[in-house]
Amino acid sequence: MRMPQRLRKTLLAIGMTCALVAAPCTRAADADAVTLAIENAAVDDVSIALTDAIAEEGITAPSESHFGDMLARTAPELGHRADLYAEARVYTFCSAVIAAKLATESAHNIAHCPLSIAVYSLPADKGTVYLGYRRSVDSAGGRAADALLGRIAARTAAQFQHAAAPAGR
Repeated sequence: MRMPQRLRKTLLAIGMTCALVAAPCTRAADADAVTLAIENAAVDDVSIALTDAIAEEGITAPSESHFGDMLARTAPELGHRADLYAEARVYTFCSAVIAAKLATESAHNIAHCPLSIAVYSLPADKGTVYLGYRRSVDSAGGRAADALLGRIAARTAAQFQHAAAPAGR
């Protein structure tokens, strides 16, 4: 028996609200960064959940940047530790609706596109994977971008309900 569309949407909204209450996003050291810790998870699994959450918003598959690999590879030349991250990836994507709202407000808001969410783990925090993203501009379009990023992060964390917690900094 197929569940009615309205009931399915209501249950999804309730589930996402529960995920946000159980695992609220907290601001990291940077006032514009939001970080969520997911306990007992692997970067690959969280990455798959993230790309699924992005697709569920009707957005084309994100581009993936192997940020941690780049830092490890360039460490000898740049003089920093190679193990800043155990693993780190940045996923970028664009919502045409959000992009249009931002661009309509100001052509200079192009700097806020594409949106991005990082998935990473730290050498000292075995078994913890972090989701992180930047808040957008303080405008209607920026708030829509923040809401989208929050929904995607919540939907991703909901796949690991047993393990999501605010990231302590």
